[in-house]
Amino acid sequence: MSPRRLVNVDVLRAIAALGVLAGHAYLLGGRAVAVKARHGYDVPLITLATFVWLFFAISGYVITRPFVDRLLRGERLPCLGDYARRRAARIFPLFWLALSAQLVIAGGQGTRAWEYPVHYLLLNNLVPGRQGALFSVAWTLTLEALFYAVVPVLAIAVRRRRPEASAGWLARAVLVSWALSIAFTIVADLLGDGLIGLWLRGSLPAMWQMFCPGLLLAIAPHLPEGPARRWLLAPATGRPAWWAGVAAVMVVAALLGAAAPLRFGIPVYQLLVDASRPLFGVGYGLLLAAAIAASPWRSRIAVGLGTASYGIYLLHPLILEVLQRTALVPVPDDTLPAFAVHVIVLMALTIPLALASWRWLERPLLRAASSPSASTIRARAAAGDPPLLE
Repeated sequence: MSPRRLVNVDVLRAIAALGVLAGHAYLLGGRAVAVKARHGYDVPLITLATFVWLFFAISGYVITRPFVDRLLRGERLPCLGDYARRRAARIFPLFWLALSAQLVIAGGQGTRAWEYPVHYLLLNNLVPGRQGALFSVAWTLTLEALFYAVVPVLAIAVRRRRPEASAGWLARAVLVSWALSIAFTIVADLLGDGLIGLWLRGSLPAMWQMFCPGLLLAIAPHLPEGPARRWLLAPATGRPAWWAGVAAVMVVAALLGAAAPLRFGIPVYQLLVDASRPLFGVGYGLLLAAAIAASPWRSRIAVGLGTASYGIYLLHPLILEVLQRTALVPVPDDTLPAFAVHVIVLMALTIPLALASWRWLERPLLRAASSPSASTIRARAAAGDPPLLE
C-alpha cells in the first residue's frame, strides 16, 4: 500500500472515530440514542453509529491486502508470527487499559469470574449476552480481533486448496461470502430479539458482509482490465452524478436503519433494519475506493486525528462515563443545541488524551512489535524475501 493511500485511509479513520464519538455524545443529554427514530434528527444520530462499519471496510482492505497480494503473485505468505505480534500490539495494550479503567469507574456489573478473561482476550462476542457487557464499544473490537485471526487461516486454506487461484476467482469467492453473510443475518432476524437472535445478528458471520467491500478493493488491482476493475480502482470522484449515487445509497440505508416500522413485529422490523447493512457496505466501500483512488488529502489535522483514531474510539466512552457519574454534564438537556455543546466538550476532552496515547503508548509499542526477530530475518533471507517490514 502506498503512503498516499495510507494518508487518505487515516483521514477516513478520523471521520469514523469522530462520527461514533458524536453519536455517543447524545447520551450526555439524558436520553439514550434511539435505535428507532422518534424525531427527524434521530435519523442522522442513529446513522452515526454505522461509522463503525467504515472501520470494518478499512480493515477488510488494510489487513487482507498483504495476504491477497502474495496469494495472487504466488509468493510466500506474510510471516504469521510478525503479523500476530503487530496485531496484538495494536489492539490489546490500550484496550486493556481502557477496560481496566471502565471497571474502576463502573464496576463489574454482575460479571462472573470466568467472564473477565473472555473480555480481556476480546472473545466476548463468542458468548451470548456478553457482546456489549462491561465496555460498550468492545463488541466491535472483538469482531476486529476475530477478523484478524480468520484472515491468515483463509489465506492458508486458499493457498493449499487452490494454489493457482486467480483474482477473478477470489473476487467471486468474496461475493459469495457476502451473500452468505446476508443470508445468515436474515436467519438471525427471524429468530427475533431474544438472546440468541441478538447474539447472532452481531456475530462475525453476520458482520462479515461489512468487511467484504475492503476485501474486494484489496483484490481489485489484480483483476484483469474491465468494468469491475475500473469501478473499484478509479471511481469517478469528480462527477456529481457518481457522488449523487453514493449519497442516494446512504440515504436509503439511513432511512431503513432508523425508521423501519415496528407495527409488523420484531422480525420484520429487524429484517428491514438489517437490509440497510448491504447498502451501508456498498456506500462505505465506495467511499473507501474514492479515498484509495484520490490524490492525497493534505490535512495534517485530519491525518493526525486518524493516527489517534483508536484512542478516540476507546477513550471517549470513559470520559462520557465520568461526566455522567460526576454530574459534570455541561448542558443537561437533549435538545440539538445541547447536543452540539456535548460533542464539542467530548471532543475537547478526548482528542488530547488520544493523541498522548498514540505518542507515548501506541506508537512505541507498534514500532517495537514491527521489528522482525532474528529468526524471521534468517527465514526471509533463506526464502529470498527482501528485508522489509510487512
